[in-house]
Amino acid sequence: MIVLSLMLAVPQAAPAPKPAETQDIVVIGNRMGAALKRCLERNCPPEEEVEAAMEAGAESFAAGRYEEAKKTLRLAIGRNAKYAKVIPVKISDLYATYADVAEHEGDETAFIDSTQNSVKVLRRALGEGHPAAIRVSARLGDMWAKLGQAQRADGAYQREAERAARFGRRDLAGMLTFRRAWLALAARDKPHARKLSVELEREYGRETVFTPALSILKARLALGDGKDDGTEAFVAALRQAGMADPLLISEPRHPEFDDKPMVFGSSRDILWADIGFWIQPDGTTTGSEILRPAEESAWARPMLKQIAGRRYSPVEGAEVGAMGVYRVERYTLRPAYRVDIGTRIRQRVGRVSLHQVDITKLAAHTEVSATP
Repeated sequence: MIVLSLMLAVPQAAPAPKPAETQDIVVIGNRMGAALKRCLERNCPPEEEVEAAMEAGAESFAAGRYEEAKKTLRLAIGRNAKYAKVIPVKISDLYATYADVAEHEGDETAFIDSTQNSVKVLRRALGEGHPAAIRVSARLGDMWAKLGQAQRADGAYQREAERAARFGRRDLAGMLTFRRAWLALAARDKPHARKLSVELEREYGRETVFTPALSILKARLALGDGKDDGTEAFVAALRQAGMADPLLISEPRHPEFDDKPMVFGSSRDILWADIGFWIQPDGTTTGSEILRPAEESAWARPMLKQIAGRRYSPVEGAEVGAMGVYRVERYTLRPAYRVDIGTRIRQRVGRVSLHQVDITKLAAHTEVSATP
C-alpha cells in the first residue's frame, strides 16, 4: 500500500476558528453546477465561465462525484483552452484544478498532462522568465512527489531552480531548492537534505529574506537527532517565521490498507471519506470524526488513530481554553488506471494508494499575476 503525503508549501494564515457549538453544517448540493449552466446559457465571457467551472468542479468533488467533476472541468478546458493567451492565469488554474481531481480519481495520465499544461500555458503566454511562470513550475515537482516518485520530483525541482537562476530570480531558485530539501526529509533521506541545507546556507545564508526558512530547515533536520527530540526548537523557528497556520511537525505512519480489488457501491473501486478534527492550541489533536459519507466508511476508521497521534505547531494567538483550529481533510483510497498487456481497455488494477487533501483549499493554487 502506497501513501502519498508531502508537506512542501509554507501554509497561509488560518481563519479564526469558530467555537464547536457554532460550527456550520455544510450541505453540498449542485448550486455551483446550476450557476455554471446559467453562465453557459447566457454565453458568459470566458473568464467568468472558467471560474464557474472550477467552482462547479470543486463542488462535485467535495460531494464525492469525482467523474462528474472531471467531466465538468474537461469540457471547460475544451471550450476555453483557445483563450490561453488572453486569460493565461485562469486557464492555468483550470488545468491545475482538473489535475487535482484527476489525481484523486486515479487518472494519472490526465493528472500528468494537465499539470504540465498548467505550467506551459503561463510559459507560452508570459515567457519562461516571468515570475509567475517560474513560480507555478513547482507544480511539476509536486506532481511527481504525489505519484511517489521522489527522484523525478527532485530532478524537476532542480531543473526549475536552475531555470529561475538563469533568469535572475534568485528568490524563486531558492524557494525551489527549499522544496528539494523538504522533499528529501519527507522521503527520509536526511543525507540529501543536509547536503541541500549546506548549499542553501552557502548561497542564501547572508540574505535576510531567507533567514526564517533556513532556521525552519535547520530545526527540522535536528528533529530527533539528539536526546531531545528537537520539537521545541522547531516550534520556536516556526514562531519566529510568523506562521499562523498550524504546520505538521510529526505523525505516526499511515495505516496499511488491503490491496485486494475493491467494488464499493456507486463509486466503483474508489473509497472516500471526509474527516474533521480539532488542532488544539498546543498542537495536539482532538475530536476526530468521520463526517461523510455516513455509511460505508468503516475503512477510514484507522485514520482516526493516525490523526490522534499527530503533532502540529501551536496555534498562534489562541487564548487559554480556546478550541484551536478545525480542519476537514478528504481521504481517497483507490488503485490507479492501467492498461493490461493484451488489451487496450483501461481499468483499475494494482496496489491501492491513499490520497489526502484539505478540501477547503481545493483549487487554491499559488496565486499568480500577469505583472512581475
